[in-house]
Amino acid sequence: MRDVDRRSRRVENWRCRHSGGGGRWVSAAILEGVRVLEVADGVAGPFCAKLLAEYGAEVVKIEKPDFDSMSERQWAGQRAASPTSAEDAAFFLHLNSDKKSVALDLESEPGQATFRDLAAKCNVVVESLRPGHMASLGIGYQDLRDLTPGLVMTSVTPFGQTGPYRDYQYTELTVFAMGGGMAREGIPERHPLMYGGEIAGYFAGTAAAAVTVAACVGALMTGHGDWIDVSIMECMAGHPHQIGRRAPFAYNGELDPRQEPRTSAAGGREPYAVGTFRCKDGHMSFLPLGPRMWPNIARMIGRPELTQDTRFIAPEDRVKNRVELEAVFQEWLDRHTRAEGFQAANEEGIPGGPVLTPPEIMADEHFIDRRFFRQVAHPDYGTLTYPGQPFKLSDAQEIDAVVAPGLGHHTRAVLSDVLGMNGSEIADLRNRGVI
Repeated sequence: MRDVDRRSRRVENWRCRHSGGGGRWVSAAILEGVRVLEVADGVAGPFCAKLLAEYGAEVVKIEKPDFDSMSERQWAGQRAASPTSAEDAAFFLHLNSDKKSVALDLESEPGQATFRDLAAKCNVVVESLRPGHMASLGIGYQDLRDLTPGLVMTSVTPFGQTGPYRDYQYTELTVFAMGGGMAREGIPERHPLMYGGEIAGYFAGTAAAAVTVAACVGALMTGHGDWIDVSIMECMAGHPHQIGRRAPFAYNGELDPRQEPRTSAAGGREPYAVGTFRCKDGHMSFLPLGPRMWPNIARMIGRPELTQDTRFIAPEDRVKNRVELEAVFQEWLDRHTRAEGFQAANEEGIPGGPVLTPPEIMADEHFIDRRFFRQVAHPDYGTLTYPGQPFKLSDAQEIDAVVAPGLGHHTRAVLSDVLGMNGSEIADLRNRGVI
């Protein structure tokens, strides 16, 4: 019972921090009051910290003071002095919005001491340096836990902190291949393929953010923090899509090989309305839920009599005569726009939708209605549009997006407000090249 009482007091104290005292819970950003130190490059670590920032955590990104010496961007989450392309700038701006920037030399002893002081004032550290490097600088989890027992450290690395691969180099392609993501992608006579973009990095960052919040709840309830070891390769191997693809092998030892496009798991071509098709003003994608939807499809294209056509009555008939059936389906699509096809599909309960371009996605009425995209004005790049979160909290305050900071933009403010340093102390660190 005493343990329950102590936990209740911790939760009440947490609530009082948000409400300004008196124990009354008020609507606020859900992670307001949580302070995060980020020492991360790539995609996964910065994206983890970005998600925490978007729900109210104060995220302080630690960056090298000498980025002006860099000739090009090396990692998406890492700043370049002069981005080599708009894409370089876009990656950094997206992954680091809603954060503060402190320029601090972690290779110097004064920089390490300053980092330890900052960590003692934080709830979370997110890092993606090579395994063991933080500890070699005297700022590893064991070093910081001695200062702050309730600290949560989230380490996001390609292969994890242990194991024979922990020190190996990686790219998105590497972990996608080794995590099982490529084995079944692509057509049989060609090389295996990976998905476009940084799927592994973003998925690992999302997983890291989720477990970080869970560990923060644990620290709140018990007073003890934790060290979270996130492996990007294991995130890919445990991705729900990969688990589904491995199911035949897991249950009966059968492999699920790569197949020709639009080929069913049973080996026969789906006879109608499965896949992506040309229409009057672009493309539509459809995936009916099995043979039971054949009458729905016939009604959608205005040909209900096809259900009584001897060529198409039974599923095996539709497979046998799929060329004729798909010609009928395509003829209907050629006469209709994506909007018309989308409306017709939904009226008949058929899963289907238009293939949208990036401008069309941002102008889509559903995204607008749910206020999914957020806009922020950047002094150099104009108005930027960022995706929000794919869920809503009923009572939490929505936070306006804040543009990614300039290098070291918040150094003086953080050292002053968080550590209580005076002007001469900050100037001394600057003169010594620590900040």
